[in-house]
Amino acid sequence: MTNKRMYPGLDLLKLAMAVLVAGRHMIQVFYQADSRWRLYIGSWLSNLAVPVFFIIAGFLLFRKVPEAGRSRGSSSGTRTVLAYCWRILKLYLIWCVLYWPIDLYNWYHGTQSFPEFVRSYVKSFFFSSTIAQLWYLPALLTACLIVWALCRVGMRLRLLLILTGALFAAGCLGDNWFYTERMPMEFQQWVAWYAPRFITMRNGIFYGTFYVSIGMWFARKKDRLPFLVSALGALACAYLMYKEVKYCHITNMAFFAAPTAVFLVEGAMALPLPGWRLFPRLRGVSEWVYFSHFYFFYLFSWTAHLLPVPLTERNIALIIFVPMLLVCWCVVLLSERERGRWLRKLI
Repeated sequence: MTNKRMYPGLDLLKLAMAVLVAGRHMIQVFYQADSRWRLYIGSWLSNLAVPVFFIIAGFLLFRKVPEAGRSRGSSSGTRTVLAYCWRILKLYLIWCVLYWPIDLYNWYHGTQSFPEFVRSYVKSFFFSSTIAQLWYLPALLTACLIVWALCRVGMRLRLLLILTGALFAAGCLGDNWFYTERMPMEFQQWVAWYAPRFITMRNGIFYGTFYVSIGMWFARKKDRLPFLVSALGALACAYLMYKEVKYCHITNMAFFAAPTAVFLVEGAMALPLPGWRLFPRLRGVSEWVYFSHFYFFYLFSWTAHLLPVPLTERNIALIIFVPMLLVCWCVVLLSERERGRWLRKLI
């Protein structure tokens, strides 16, 4: 595989996952508490998105770092990883700034004093995110640095997967009280100490390292499963994940999300799709949808009283998603022109 090889199946998968993330947040904000979509999208399908993003990111990063680049005496791999992490950090900073108007709007219409708002903002900036979806960026940066550091000290991929898998298991157990309350008291006390200080288990340590390591495994392995086998595996694991999130009342980290995401990525890579220009554009649309969708939520909330249609679940989804996808598509097309090239720096 060369660095310029295209994976159109991954572009399609990323777009589907970005739409699920936007749908999850739309449901949380605008749908009733008893809506069935809170289970189907909010707890089940949308929780496949970030694992898929982590795996694809790890795969695309570490396929650029050959096995020789993992040795202690080589700096080429380190430069590649650090350049990638610097790009992720810049994206996080840019989008935090782009969301300042929303942050200030929420503060103005909230109950916090300005000093309280600043303290909350700073803590969220470092340990979670300042707007819901941006947490993925610092988590990805942290995960890539940790995985690369472990590789640089000589840890084998199998041991890396075991270690980060244990962190992932601890994250799943500590993120949901259905699991936490069944754990030993020492673990519960640790979660009670950890949660108020670090906000969430959905970060680069307990969430990202395992999936980025799986991405590295994808980059190293040479064999691929047939598409049909991957599709059947994804369906079977997705069903088990549905049972898990329904029975255990999971809203974030799920154990069966891991094998489901692996099969989804494997199947997407096996899709026999042509190298059309459409697919890189869809990749761009997925990134714009992921980063910008909260602005479309606020635009909807500000104009909802002017709309001449009843605000049913279907109408809300159509009113938000149709303009959002069209705008994101137009932005991608504009970024291909000379005067719009600056837009590429935002994704």
